Amino acid sequence: MNTLSSPLRFCSPRRAPRLTALGVALSALLAASVTLSPSSAHADDHDDAEAFSIGPQPAWFLLGGVTGGLTIASDDTGGFIGGELSLVRLRAGRWLGLYAEGGYEFGLSAPYVAAGPEVGWNLFGLDGGAMVRFDDDGAQFGPQGRLLVSLGVFSIYGRYAYMLDVEQNEHVVHIGASLKFPLTSPFGQGPLVSNRE
Repeated sequence: MNTLSSPLRFCSPRRAPRLTALGVALSALLAASVTLSPSSAHADDHDDAEAFSIGPQPAWFLLGGVTGGLTIASDDTGGFIGGELSLVRLRAGRWLGLYAEGGYEFGLSAPYVAAGPEVGWNLFGLDGGAMVRFDDDGAQFGPQGRLLVSLGVFSIYGRYAYMLDVEQNEHVVHIGASLKFPLTSPFGQGPLVSNRE
């Protein structure tokens, strides 16, 4: 049987030097690529490189928007509508800041103002502080707190307020929604930061 006509003819003695050279070249190429890869470089080789970061960085945001919903008070019920401003520090789904809200309660025929600190994590938030309601008898004060679920710029919430030293509508519940958008980042860059020039 002629060995040159067999299926293994590529292993003939005449081709062996070429296959050996090809194997050596491929091995050298593989060794060079591993040696020059970034993962094998020493850390001190990158000391002079400019640092950069991508991802959630702390940032302050001023947000503003509208709010509205249903007022359920001790003696009266009706809708409410208003506006809200928040100054919050945001990082990796957590926020902390201050907010102020002003609106009008149609069922009580009274404007109100609420303000205080706010905290949140991912979808859930909590804020509280003081509420002032203005009616025919003057200003009425009381503590208030609000639980909210935030879906980006849209939030739904429930608030309870207790107005002090009043004879009616001392217990107030708001079931509402707000739509707030970032207006500016007054103290720094946004959440995605890169030092690329």
